[in-house]
Amino acid sequence: MAQALLRYLPVSCELRYVSETPPGALHYRLPGAALHAWYVLMYSRYLQRLASRHPPGDVIHLIDHSEAFLLPALRARLKVTYCHDLIPLVEEGVYSHLLSRWIGRWLYRNSVRDLVSADGVVACSHATAQDAKRLLGVKPERLRVVYPGVDSDFFVPLPEAIRRQRRDRFRLRSHEVAVLHVGSNAPYKNVPTILRALAHMREKGMALRWFKVGEPLSAPLQRLARRLGIDECVHYESDVDDERLRELYQISDVLLFPSLREGFGLPVLEALACGTPAVIADVPALNEWAGKVCPSAPPYDAPALCEKVRECIEESRSPAARHRLREFAVQYDWRRVASQIVEAYREWEQ
Repeated sequence: MAQALLRYLPVSCELRYVSETPPGALHYRLPGAALHAWYVLMYSRYLQRLASRHPPGDVIHLIDHSEAFLLPALRARLKVTYCHDLIPLVEEGVYSHLLSRWIGRWLYRNSVRDLVSADGVVACSHATAQDAKRLLGVKPERLRVVYPGVDSDFFVPLPEAIRRQRRDRFRLRSHEVAVLHVGSNAPYKNVPTILRALAHMREKGMALRWFKVGEPLSAPLQRLARRLGIDECVHYESDVDDERLRELYQISDVLLFPSLREGFGLPVLEALACGTPAVIADVPALNEWAGKVCPSAPPYDAPALCEKVRECIEESRSPAARHRLREFAVQYDWRRVASQIVEAYREWEQ
């Protein structure tokens, strides 16, 4: 996002880093909970001291709400933060145990509580804006909803002949369906339901390949895949760069994205920009913008998700349908998004 804004904001701007080197503690194999606590309670103070040394600016825009603790240390006529989501405060499934849920939420709230002190908060969706008002007390007049953007010059569909060649490179047979998921194994990503939906597809006689972009399946999820008889369908794609990710969008038949909660759901937009249909969960943040072109189903209803995927695959075989998805995504091009953000700056400065 930082690079996109730097490139497309129609005003003079520069990218500043509070610290260009990652904290040394990341080199040690510490439990994630311990690193989280150390970062929020200790390292954030160090970053605040560094931030206080930065020269003042006309507008300072933090690109991630999790760094909102820097706001009191920064000097500017207008201080703005982009809020991507507040999932740890609203989704219980983020934490596996009651104690970690209490401590994790407390730490997370400490890192984002200064969001309320921003002169302006750009929320990625109306659902996220409502969470910011309800949970953190951000005033409505300081909130603007600006959906994230997509680089529509980069995420593009392939001509059908080239697409078939690329699929051959992945050893995808002509009748084989390539289902894609981009994301982590976090509970709110709803990976078990994806596995169950894939099993339903297999039961209906569909030849499948599931491309899992992100971290590999955890041991419990691997056991579930074996129990469902679909473990041989899983193809892991870890540590992919932008070019590889784009290629996976382009050669896939459908993105299956049944998250229980999202701030926005950027992989859906990137897939659509490549002309690839997406099936989403019937949840507010996804339905809010993608529901116009993406079929949805209840997030835990694997048979319904399976049926929506089958409908999408039939539709995606039409070049006209893929073009329609592409045209929908282009309205979220970063150039338009950057212009909307500048309009928000001007409103808050008045």
